[in-house]
Amino acid sequence: MKELFGCFLADGDQANAFRFNEVEAKTSLGSLIVFDFEGVTNMTESFSNALFGNLAEDHPFDLIDRVRFKNCSPLIRGFLVSAVSHGIERGKRLARSE
Repeated sequence: MKELFGCFLADGDQANAFRFNEVEAKTSLGSLIVFDFEGVTNMTESFSNALFGNLAEDHPFDLIDRVRFKNCSPLIRGFLVSAVSHGIERGKRLARSE
């Protein structure tokens, strides 16, 4: 992640574009996706929600099998847990309403 976005992951628009252009294609193929946070020191809610929250919302039932997070500091882990859990809940609500 640091190589792509730097040590501070801040831009939600960049995160969303990355999700659409890179991550969704791998998800649709059933590939394992590993996000490595080595060297990442901070992240905004905008970034984490745009990438990880929306990913969890779109794939609430199989996210656990397809995504791995590496080298997460406690701060980064907190952002991820929040974004993913909220995204999964949104996804489940949408699935029930359809």
